[in-house]
Amino acid sequence: MESDISKIFELYWALMPLSTEEMSKIPVSHRIRPYLICMDHDNYCYGFPCTSNVYGDKNRYTNSRVYLGRYTGDTQTLLKLEQIYKLPEENLRGFFGYLSKEKENEIIKKIQANTAFSNYPKDVVEYFKSFSTSISCNDVVISNNQLYNVVGLINRKLVLVPIYKYPVDNSVECHTDGLIYYADVDNLVFMQNDNSFTYCTQLFGLDYGDYIKDKDSMETLAEYYYKLPRFKCTCDYSKLYMLEPGMIIDYLKDDMIFKMIILNKDANHIEVITGNENEMYSNFKYEKLPIDTDMCFEITGTLIKDRLDKLRNKLIQEQGSNNNRLTMKI
Repeated sequence: MESDISKIFELYWALMPLSTEEMSKIPVSHRIRPYLICMDHDNYCYGFPCTSNVYGDKNRYTNSRVYLGRYTGDTQTLLKLEQIYKLPEENLRGFFGYLSKEKENEIIKKIQANTAFSNYPKDVVEYFKSFSTSISCNDVVISNNQLYNVVGLINRKLVLVPIYKYPVDNSVECHTDGLIYYADVDNLVFMQNDNSFTYCTQLFGLDYGDYIKDKDSMETLAEYYYKLPRFKCTCDYSKLYMLEPGMIIDYLKDDMIFKMIILNKDANHIEVITGNENEMYSNFKYEKLPIDTDMCFEITGTLIKDRLDKLRNKLIQEQGSNNNRLTMKI
């Protein structure tokens, strides 16, 4: 179903919908900010907040943000999609700006992808289900359980590169959402641009933060891929001892799915952290397993180096604190 949202999807200045106590903690000059208005009701509407703190917003999930460009002078505007706010009509202060059709499409795709785990109200979730979207270059899509990165559009066909959650021979490394993926760049796939693809995320924020460029000077994703070094991968990742640090796996225990992250390994042991599939990685528990541990698992991703280093450092700090407490008891 194709819907016209241009009359609702507009940016407005609005007073932040906070309590008196919460508002007292906000500087007066920051109490009114731009919001993307949607779902206009009789006496209120819903809105997603914007910020000018483009470079300082370090949220790792691509679907949580959309770079909107410059609206007032040199001020850059970033739309934040993590949370939606109920705005009373009297909070609206004035028009801020329009969105392009391209940005509307990107926003709706990302909101639809967020609905599975967001705290959006039910009526918001149902509202955004009604809109159809189109696939764009740089999108990561899934079809028949295979992930692809869209590197081109030719008439009604998509040019796709298969991407994997573990290294495959002659692949190149690429990042999104704090994870490493591997693109099989020599295996271009051409498929009809129909409804068989589901949007997942975007592989590169080429127009975000330090990557902001003019379209004329921006490399295409395909050109970027072919400049990256290739992996010569002959590993068999069917055994736990073959996994590399940073790899994330799902495994079954007591009829429940758990996650494990490989931290380190040597000739005798594998150091890992494990936790429930819904827990944050920082709350996982440390374990040391024999190198020959045999178990059934599925590789679900690989952490980028920064995220892996943070988990290791947190574990070292916790072990140091535990040793200090033990010394004090003795």
